[in-house]
Amino acid sequence: MAVRKKKRGPSLDDKYLGPEPIYTAESEFTGSTWTYGAQWYNYFYKTKDYMPTTYQFAADVMGYDKKKISVLKRLKDWKFMKVNKIIKLYYRGFQYEDDKIEMCKDFIDELYKEALLLKKIEEKKKENIVVITPAERTKRKVLETIYHDWDRVIVEGWFDGDYKQGFSCYNRFKGHGLKGNAINMFKDLIEPEYENIKAAYERTCDDCVEGYSHYSKGDKKKIMKQFEDVFADLEKLRLSFKATKIPRAKKIKASDQQVNKLKYCTEDNDVKLTSINPVMIPGKNKLYVYNRKNKKLIEYVTDSIGGFEVSGTSIKNFTSASKQATIRKPDEILPMILNKTEKQIEKVWESLTTKISKPSGRVNADCILMRVF
Repeated sequence: MAVRKKKRGPSLDDKYLGPEPIYTAESEFTGSTWTYGAQWYNYFYKTKDYMPTTYQFAADVMGYDKKKISVLKRLKDWKFMKVNKIIKLYYRGFQYEDDKIEMCKDFIDELYKEALLLKKIEEKKKENIVVITPAERTKRKVLETIYHDWDRVIVEGWFDGDYKQGFSCYNRFKGHGLKGNAINMFKDLIEPEYENIKAAYERTCDDCVEGYSHYSKGDKKKIMKQFEDVFADLEKLRLSFKATKIPRAKKIKASDQQVNKLKYCTEDNDVKLTSINPVMIPGKNKLYVYNRKNKKLIEYVTDSIGGFEVSGTSIKNFTSASKQATIRKPDEILPMILNKTEKQIEKVWESLTTKISKPSGRVNADCILMRVF
């Protein structure tokens, strides 16, 4: 008989600090309410975590374009500490007096002027700086390390009549800390010499035959073998770097950043419904939506570990278990969706006689965001 695992209780953080603050029209917008929200972010957030929302405020509320926001980004994150929490709670639904919003706007405008001045100072400093590209920096390192080793060990060995000198290109590459972008650079440096010796050996180029006439045919064969061993090592290195390459983790935006372009109906007096704050959707596993235009009830379900994501005007990560149906009696059905448990809501679905189909994931101005689990 299988033993059921005991459900893990809330963490200490959850117990004493609760979930991330979210404010609705029914919330009390008092000083103590604000302080509680600010303390939550003091505990969980670092200064850099506020910045996407602060830049979004500059764009949405102040009309800053991408160019002006890029100027703001020249400043250190701590410069925005005075307004970061105010703006974060504003995007979580906290309602401020107009003078508080004006204070934030004035403060950011002053920081923008400071950033412009900083930009001019940095541009003057850069005028006399010679910029070395990453590719040029890698090439210099190749010349100073692996190519220098090749010249000292192998090429000088040819002058001494030694054509059997070993050269572990694989180990030398790793020892010098060279990366995958150095493979072709090194190969391009030595390959022309290989092609010339090969042409002399195969007597396909008169100039090469004359240029390497001081080497016997057997010696040319040994030199070619040294090159080919290096080329084989380079291919092994290429596979090694490919195998150890770490895939880039998908960056997930904060919930208020995900929903800033979402279009939805905030309230419908006919069916007496008010939408929840859309920042509650990302990370949840079930969402109920009602489209007031075509009278469709929609249930989105996800089995993703990270829950739902929102991109533009669409819900992401929902599974084929999601469904929608036209409801003939909204006044009876919708209150049950709002008040029943998940299991009870399933029985509501079973009672519907209309056709059940798959939703598209798109949310528009006719959609009321009813509930999340």
